[in-house]
Amino acid sequence: MRGPYLLRPLQVDMSVPTRVGGVYCLSKNSKSVSYIGRAEQNLRDQIKTHCSEYQFFWYESALCSRDAYVTHCHTYHKHADNGLESKEHPAAPTRLDVKCPVCGK
Repeated sequence: MRGPYLLRPLQVDMSVPTRVGGVYCLSKNSKSVSYIGRAEQNLRDQIKTHCSEYQFFWYESALCSRDAYVTHCHTYHKHADNGLESKEHPAAPTRLDVKCPVCGK
């Protein structure tokens, strides 16, 4: 993942490519991940929706929805025991028949 970067709209625009999907992590202190999210098409805009809640972000762009989901799963399992705000396992994209590569869900 690339980052951490300060979570400010201009920083997001300068750091994250346009019109790509991917996975992002958010933090309040730049040391521990508090939230993990995924965007199927517009990673840049999705990250910016969290500017009022978090201070830092990391991201990894993806070439397709399947790649974004796989990265989301790996990232979730890496940080699941470290105090994530959302304990729910990432959901697979509805139009794809794919399972988590870590736990098989």
